[in-house]
Amino acid sequence: MQAIEANGTIDAQGRLSLDQPLVAHPGKVRVIVLLSDSEGTTPDGNGVDQTESSQQLPSLPPFLQFVEEISAQIPKEEWEKLPSDLSKNVDHYLYGSPKNEE
Repeated sequence: MQAIEANGTIDAQGRLSLDQPLVAHPGKVRVIVLLSDSEGTTPDGNGVDQTESSQQLPSLPPFLQFVEEISAQIPKEEWEKLPSDLSKNVDHYLYGSPKNEE
């Protein structure tokens, strides 16, 4: 797989237009769109007119909410099997390093 980075604009109808043609073989592609964190700035720091499209993207749940949702799927009995010092001695349990007894 090959990656090509290019800049472009999304119009009010949601269509993507690239600033320059791609030099690549014709065929199907997978597109990953990076949106700017602040208005008027693209991911690479160049300014862009964003007056055409000011639609709100659906917000993703916070990371901790995501972790809680996955954690809730694990039965309580399985959580009880975990050692109480797992965070302190993760290298011991994964790789057999000496236990940290502090």
